[in-house]
Amino acid sequence: MDHHKKFSSLANKLSDKITNLLTEQKIESLAKDIGFVKHDSVKLNGWKFLDMLLFTHFNHEKLSLNDLALQLHSRYGISISKQGINDRFTYAAVRFFHAVLEEVLASVRIDEGNMPILDSFPRVRIKDSTAFQLPAHLASRFPGCGGGASIAGIRIQFEYDYKTGKVFDLSLHPFNRNDMSNASKNLSTIEKNDLLIRDLGYISQNILFDIHKTYQAYFLNRLPVNNKVYQWHDGSYHQVDFSEIEAYLEKYNLPYTQLLVYLGKQRDTMIPVRLLIERLPEEERKKRLRAANKTAKKKGRTLSKEYKARSGLNIFITNIPQSILPAKQVRKLYRLRWQIEIIFKTWKSFGQINKVKMMNVYRFECCLIAKLIWLMLNWQIFWYLTVHYYSACRIILSPIKLAKALTARCEYFRSALHTGYDDMYFFLIRLKQVIPRHIVLEKKKHKLSQREIINRIAYI
Repeated sequence: MDHHKKFSSLANKLSDKITNLLTEQKIESLAKDIGFVKHDSVKLNGWKFLDMLLFTHFNHEKLSLNDLALQLHSRYGISISKQGINDRFTYAAVRFFHAVLEEVLASVRIDEGNMPILDSFPRVRIKDSTAFQLPAHLASRFPGCGGGASIAGIRIQFEYDYKTGKVFDLSLHPFNRNDMSNASKNLSTIEKNDLLIRDLGYISQNILFDIHKTYQAYFLNRLPVNNKVYQWHDGSYHQVDFSEIEAYLEKYNLPYTQLLVYLGKQRDTMIPVRLLIERLPEEERKKRLRAANKTAKKKGRTLSKEYKARSGLNIFITNIPQSILPAKQVRKLYRLRWQIEIIFKTWKSFGQINKVKMMNVYRFECCLIAKLIWLMLNWQIFWYLTVHYYSACRIILSPIKLAKALTARCEYFRSALHTGYDDMYFFLIRLKQVIPRHIVLEKKKHKLSQREIINRIAYI
């Protein structure tokens, strides 16, 4: 089957999925189940209320209630006052938008295809959070961390499966609820042989022990600065001295070394792990040391020899066996986590999730969730197109460029969604015409895309 026929088949499948996902009948059913709409004669029903916020070009920072009233009149001939619209922003409205978001998230699952290096893991879970400050009047619902920052702030947790695009977590939290508490709360969602790739904010000795022992899953992350590791020899445990390891790597000009160690010293919570230690380039090492010295000086401290040594090293820990993931591939696999920063950049650049004006808390939440619904529709389209283009012709798409293209075509997408399958199909066919020239990821020197990383690991 040639590329055109394959894309036609993809557009057929995706059009059917999207148009069946957000039908007026389904949205109205959700609105009634939640209690947002109580009778059929209501002027501003669930479908129109969703449409009012979902396709507004994301200018919620400037969008006034009067603008929304004019938009409703233009689209549906509805005459409603500013106060009438404002009165519809209630807790039930927030629950309604959450329900729509859950419907969209539940539909995201795309077969990634053959990736031999990841076959040992049923799911490769990548997680991080993004946060931003809010106007002070929202502090009762979304308290900040105090200090010099705003008294109000929000943290959005996001976790997805790299193999399928399935989203495990997309949730809103007060800024002062940190990543560690989120990691502890969601341990029960882990399944046997899952691989979790996360940054240090989600890592503690107890959490890693539960991942390893309780859930029999795998982890790959950096070694937290305060965590010590031990080796067993001569009948006892000895703490690993990173200054000695740094000297050893420098003496023999080695790029990295690997040790089998134990994380923690309490026998009942001790975890056997592989420790991969990698030398940093000299410039990067000096940069880290300057930053560390500056911080230490502010706090009236001096850096220990051990801390200075660790500043010149990348240190990873994992319980993945060597037979599944060779040492030289550990850092490459960890780089998958960095891609989530591109996702957050897309959310803020084109979803403008961090642009907030003065409004009541229910309106703020509805506006934010509407943006996330749109971004998750983008996410689904991106994954389908990414898998198709990489499989068909090894073309790698840019999530930022695709988000920009879809945002520019927001009204066309809305029209296609409202009119049904045929228009959605032709919307995707027209999108295909700009992909090879305008949505392909530009190759950057010394930087690899997610799929290039996986290929390098799998076939080297």
